[in-house]
Amino acid sequence: MQTALARWQEILTARARQMDEAYARLGRSSADFWDRRACNYHRSSQRVQSDNPLLLRMSEVLTPESEVLDVGAGTGRYVLALAPLVKHVYAVEPNASMLSYLQADARARGITNISSIASIWQEADPTLRADVSLCSHVLYPILDLGRFLTKLHAATRHTCFLFMRATSFDEISDPLWRHFHGEARCLPPGYIHALDVLYEMGIYANVEIVSTTQSMRFSSLEEAVAEMREQLILPENPQVEKELRGLLASWLVAQEGMLIFPLPQMPNAIISWRIDN
Repeated sequence: MQTALARWQEILTARARQMDEAYARLGRSSADFWDRRACNYHRSSQRVQSDNPLLLRMSEVLTPESEVLDVGAGTGRYVLALAPLVKHVYAVEPNASMLSYLQADARARGITNISSIASIWQEADPTLRADVSLCSHVLYPILDLGRFLTKLHAATRHTCFLFMRATSFDEISDPLWRHFHGEARCLPPGYIHALDVLYEMGIYANVEIVSTTQSMRFSSLEEAVAEMREQLILPENPQVEKELRGLLASWLVAQEGMLIFPLPQMPNAIISWRIDN
């Protein structure tokens, strides 16, 4: 019988193979994906609403004396929102471009209780500890999920939070992938697969499905074309861009001065568990 971890790895391996083949056709790899997207990601993640469901759940266990660990902090979406509420935040982020945005925003806001750690989680200081840990939209490419979660659990004194999509954005954009690549897109593992791995580890987590505003929004059609060309792993080819522009123009809808896919709210899963000491 296949284990939950083996299933996770099977899904991830199939997706990685498909993406590697698409990148190979362009003569490049996915290594600099986040470098190329850091600016757009920073812009899309700058605002965290006060009614953000993950922040609301975390606020139930946080105090002004809490220390928080954000693994895969990106450009600081949650770090910058949490720092004024707690004693200290440790931001673990391997991408230098992402981390530079986080640090610049912290300086601009006069926030001084953030420690930036330039590392993947698997290689971060094993003695790092915090009261509450957070891992938002990070697990999807992690092959050795058991090791990753074991270390996260060990680093947490009180409560762990995982935030994952209940519906992958790739499910929404799959018609575009099929159009250009001629096959269905291999989806990433989902929150239900992560729950299965946790269960195998003896961690019986809580899960809550919540809705959040879609973060994939564009200020112009040209911005949408550039971003989706990256997402769909397409060449910088005038004919391809013209075709993509036409498809997006007929699909995207206007909302509050931005262009979005016709699904303004996205379902997400908050997975959490208390540490039993």
